[in-house]
Amino acid sequence: MAEGIGVAFPDYISFDKPRKPRSFDADWKEKDRSRHLLLLVIFAGAFFLIMLRLAILQIFQGSYFRSLSDSNRTKTVLVHASRGTIFDRNGKPLVFNTPGYRKVEGKKTRLLDQEEANKLIARGEKGLEIDSLREYPYKDAFAHVLGYIGQVSKEELKTSDFSDYNLADFLGKTGIEREYEGILRGTDGKRLIEGDSAGREIRVLGQTEPVSGKDITLTLDLDVQLAVQKAMGKVKKGAVIVSTPRGEILALLSKPSFDPNLFTLGQFYKPATTSGYQNVEEIVSDDKNQPLLDRAISGAYPPGSTFKIVTAASGLENS
Repeated sequence: MAEGIGVAFPDYISFDKPRKPRSFDADWKEKDRSRHLLLLVIFAGAFFLIMLRLAILQIFQGSYFRSLSDSNRTKTVLVHASRGTIFDRNGKPLVFNTPGYRKVEGKKTRLLDQEEANKLIARGEKGLEIDSLREYPYKDAFAHVLGYIGQVSKEELKTSDFSDYNLADFLGKTGIEREYEGILRGTDGKRLIEGDSAGREIRVLGQTEPVSGKDITLTLDLDVQLAVQKAMGKVKKGAVIVSTPRGEILALLSKPSFDPNLFTLGQFYKPATTSGYQNVEEIVSDDKNQPLLDRAISGAYPPGSTFKIVTAASGLENS
């Protein structure tokens, strides 16, 4: 009885899991090895691509990205040079500069006076450049002879005379301002500024001082010019006063005239002149009176009795 029970119920119990067939176990190990190899290849490829990209960024494009980094940290700001002053024969200024600012808006440059610039600065406006404003104190009395300044055009930039100008620069458009542009114009300076991520200025790393334009003294006499203007009234005519024997021009005036400050000071200038024009549009569109025409030197008129001086002089020489 005991032996039967011992046979039917052995004195130990085996807890071993049933083994898989030998062929199935080999296949499973082979697949596991393939997966590890695939992961190794993927990681190796990713590591190679990362190292290749780092090499490109640091070696081949390092200087480019360093320049970008410097441009984010530093910036160059132009310090605009003031134009030369124009004096009459007695040393009285006929045109001068006053402190101001310029704001570049795309391809257009807008000049600002101190009051308007202060409002923009108070609102956190950035990009304002310190500049000087060109003022003509005698308004329409010297408009044709002195001329005015304006922003350089694309057509002017294409010429050799103005190839070193920027699109935001100003130059003489007519009169003395145009004729002696190379003398009156100064050389701009530069400031290298270090800033923070918010665009605030931290310190000035370097600076090149601007060189102002040279002054010019004319033969014109302010008092004579104003006297001629008063005598001419409002009719269409031109006048030239010449001194002898040197032939110096004391006065040169054309009527109707205009206020050149409308061209240079723009929207913040309130005209108060005898010409009557309130803005540039009125001046340019007045085809009837043609205020931009300098009748003293550009108008074509019959000589009349003035030519008798020539015939009389010729007769005296041949007599």
